[in-house]
Amino acid sequence: MKHVFKATRLGWEKEQEGIWFDSAKYSKEEAEAQFKPYDGVTQQGYPYTGYEYDGQKYHDYTYVGEYEDDKLPRNDNDVLEHLLRKKEMDTEK
Repeated sequence: MKHVFKATRLGWEKEQEGIWFDSAKYSKEEAEAQFKPYDGVTQQGYPYTGYEYDGQKYHDYTYVGEYEDDKLPRNDNDVLEHLLRKKEMDTEK
């Protein structure tokens, strides 16, 4: 199982990437703590808080969920399908 996050790279393109952590090694909170906050200033002089992980800087990050290794999401549609299935299963209980 993996904890999956979606992070927006620093820059104008707003490029997003998926980052995962092995659930056997990290709790959700421990995985989230890997994104280290830092204070920055835009070119226009506005302060902001960004996040750094593994040498890469990000505008923000979002916890997507915990997934089985062979069912990691490849895009937002996969995430949506996972959430809908989970909601259906919770409703059936």
